Order: sequence, then structure tokens, then C-alpha cells
Amino acid sequence: MIDQERVPETDGSESLNDGTAVGLPNTPGDRSRFDPGELRRVIATFPLTGIREIREFAAGSRQAPKVRIVAEEGDFLLKRRTARPDLVARATFNHQLQLHLEALGVPVARLVGTAEENKSMLLEGGQVYEMFHWVEGRRMVKAPQEAVNAGRILGRLHLEAARLEWTDAPPMPGFHAAAQVKSAFERLEPAIVVADPDVNRSKLHDVVERLAERCNAARARVESAGWSGLPVQPIHGDWHPGNVLFTPEKPTRRRPGAVRAVIDFDASRVEPRLVDVANGLLHFSMRSDRSVSPAAWPTSLSPRRMQAFVDGWKAVVENPIAEERQILPALMIECLIAESVVPIARSGSFATVPGHPFLEMVAKKAEWIDSVSEEISGLLAV
Repeated sequence: MIDQERVPETDGSESLNDGTAVGLPNTPGDRSRFDPGELRRVIATFPLTGIREIREFAAGSRQAPKVRIVAEEGDFLLKRRTARPDLVARATFNHQLQLHLEALGVPVARLVGTAEENKSMLLEGGQVYEMFHWVEGRRMVKAPQEAVNAGRILGRLHLEAARLEWTDAPPMPGFHAAAQVKSAFERLEPAIVVADPDVNRSKLHDVVERLAERCNAARARVESAGWSGLPVQPIHGDWHPGNVLFTPEKPTRRRPGAVRAVIDFDASRVEPRLVDVANGLLHFSMRSDRSVSPAAWPTSLSPRRMQAFVDGWKAVVENPIAEERQILPALMIECLIAESVVPIARSGSFATVPGHPFLEMVAKKAEWIDSVSEEISGLLAV
């Protein structure tokens, strides 16, 4: 059985860094910023007047600068997306999905069209600029009822997104069987040693080997359980508490927060909807404590929030299929490992946390998910 031992559920919100499944402070380091002249040019292309204030909004990817703008028409968020060869195609698909969901009443952060042509993005110098209406909201508190609401809105997103007519969606790799993960494992130990020369290399090698074996086993189980036969559709692609804004009022047991807006469709793509479910189930039920080392974090996820999140999703979609049930636990393990080893392979640490203890925590949580895989599959039972 999934361990029902009560672990204190704090009232603080999860702080998730770039889609990773743990609560941590923001990653330190230099952020990309707008040049003052660039800001003036870009803002002038949107229908904003009487601008009163512009201030940096330091959230999300450091490579994607953002500013909050206060104007006569209200508050807005301007974002510049990192230039890459397929950026325009990806952004076009992201916006197509967002506008489709908005038209069908799914709460999303609304895009602002350009003044002259009402285009949902500005292309200039190889960069993509996006303007959104500002959404006043907060992150989820660690309460089952808010996890229910997050699951419900994901279910609604999935139902409506499945109605979107799309052709030749641009390639956007997910975490299942990702080549990036294999490459990250090859760089993991050297990166950690450079960042922490005093690390116990024998123990480090052991945990990296254990994680690699578990990741490979999870990938194989996902494939053997019927991954290739799952239907595909547009999905959000990065479903975690940092991308779901709740009503700002302090929630109570009787009046939990409602979802005010879904944000950040940069990773939206065409894949099985189970990707969002696995990602969300992991993130919305994560137990973490920023006041102690990850090595001391609880091994399990929160059973109450796991059940709540899936109950919310099932209440809307109503039709989980057998293959989804069988694939879910292994896909969660892939997600947890992939979203941990990739950033650590870059810098040797995860945010401010040294790589070795962080990987030890990931290994314990992956082992726990594996140990209760039957119960997790049972969550999707009709």
C-alpha cells in the first residue's frame, strides 16, 4: 500500500525551478535582460498607452527576460523567448494552442496582439516577443483540494486541446527516451566533481549508476506497456505548480483556491496526454523542505495529493485507458530522473544544492515510486 503516514503539509507554495519536480529556491546566476532601446521599440508595437511603470519580473528561465508593465489599459507581462532555429515554428504552435483554449473558455494568460496587424507575437532580429495580460494569482498551497482543482483544469485542457486541428506540429522532445538524458548521464559525474571537488567519488558513482539503471528500466517498461499505441494530441508539456495560478485570496479548507490561469505554453507539443498526468502527479504531490538538505526530505510523495490530483483529472476526462494505467508509474520515474540529471549535468548542482545529495534524494523517491507502482496504476482505475 502507499504509505499513509502523515507528514506535515506546509501552507507554503511549491517553488519549482524550470519545470523540475522539487521545491527549491530560484537558480542563481545572471539573467538575460532587455536593452532599454529594445524595450522602447518592442512596447511601441503593442497597443499600450500611458505607461506608468516597467519593472523586471525575475521568474522562470534566466534566458527568457520578462518585465511587468503598468499602463493605462492595465498590467501586462512582456517576454522575450530565446532564439533557436525552430523558435518561430514552436511559438506559432504554442500560440495556436493557447488561442484555441482561450476561445473555448479554458483559463489561460491572454495574449495581446500587435497594434497594426493584431499578431500574437512580434518577430524582430531572430527573437520572439510575447505580450500577455497580467494575471494576479498565487501558487498552489499543499492542500488536496487545490490538487483536485489542478487535476480538473488539466482534464479540461486535455479535452479541449484534443479538438484542435493541427498538422505537422514542430518537433519538441519530451522526457521519455530522451537522447538529452542519456547524454546528461555521461556528463553527470565530471560536472559534480568540478563543482564539488571534495565529493565522495565512490558514493557518487554508485548513485549515478543506480539512477541510470532505474531510468533504463523505466524507459523499457513504458515501451513494453504500450507507449507507441497511445493516442497523441496537443498537451501543455510542463504541468507543474509554477505554471498554474490560483485565486490570490488565502485559501481555507471550506474555500480552496480556484485555478485563475494556466501559463507558460513554451513546452506545448503533440504527445500522449499521459505525459502531463505523470508530470503533474509527480509535481503536485511532491514533498520537499527548503530548510533542510534534500537528503533529509521525505522519501514518499503525498498520497492525499496524489489521489486528489488524479480524482480531479478523471472527473473531467472520464476515460483513462488500460495502457495509461500501466505506463503511469514508470513514466513518473522517467520524468523525475530526467528533470534532475539534465540541469545537474550542466553545472554540477541543482540550483543551490550540491549534485550528490540531490541525486541521492532523487534515487530514494524513484525507488519509492517503483515500490508502489501497482497502487499508482490503481489511481487511474475507472
